[in-house]
Amino acid sequence: MVEPAIESLASVVVGENSFDATLQQVVDLACAAVQGCSMAGITLLSGGGPTTAVATSDLAARIDAIQYRTNSGPCLDAYRRQVLNRVDSTDDDPRWPEFCDGAAAAGIRAILSCPLVVHGDGIGALNLYSMTQFGFDEVAERTGAVFATHASITLANARAYWHTEELRHHLEEALTTRGVIDQAKGVLMAREGCTADEAFEMLRRLSQRTHRKVHDLSQEIVAGVQSSRKTVATTVAETSHNQPDSASVIVELSPG
Repeated sequence: MVEPAIESLASVVVGENSFDATLQQVVDLACAAVQGCSMAGITLLSGGGPTTAVATSDLAARIDAIQYRTNSGPCLDAYRRQVLNRVDSTDDDPRWPEFCDGAAAAGIRAILSCPLVVHGDGIGALNLYSMTQFGFDEVAERTGAVFATHASITLANARAYWHTEELRHHLEEALTTRGVIDQAKGVLMAREGCTADEAFEMLRRLSQRTHRKVHDLSQEIVAGVQSSRKTVATTVAETSHNQPDSASVIVELSPG
């Protein structure tokens, strides 16, 4: 059972689907790979504490939530101490009585919680639930442990991939934003005969006056020039000696 469980993870291609979809794929495979498993969930650590990232059923997520609420249970203990926990019967396991009472009331009779560990750091736990007492034997325990070890690597790679993708997206967005602002500055420099710094100062003041982002105003200016129908930016020169502060305004440009 161990080798097929590992082989099943080979079907997970990092980057082919979203991170959440990859998590769902892993938890579905775990439920199918470990004999005796009726449902499963994956707990991951976030800034607000442990949370169920994905589950094979609403009931599995609700069982996880009992642990979070009581701050006690095999899942939390698994990732905190990086140990595998097996509950043969929720009716009489003495280690987590409040959690076991809630799980038993929901029909969960046996539990296998496997830590997800990468480079010595616990990132969460794989929670396997059975509707049958003694639902997980030694073979299931070994299968779950090996699956969790390989799943940890898969999830860590997926998390790193999508983190990198997010950074790339933000960088592309930043470069695009900068490009639009530079174009708008060029329009103002040509119209007003000002420097790049002065053009940006006009945009900044207009942004403050209208409570709009510099990027959004820049897009409007560039679009106005390109279409000769939309609005473009002009400026009221700043003067001193009891004169009002300068302020950028939007005026209608007649098609030319």
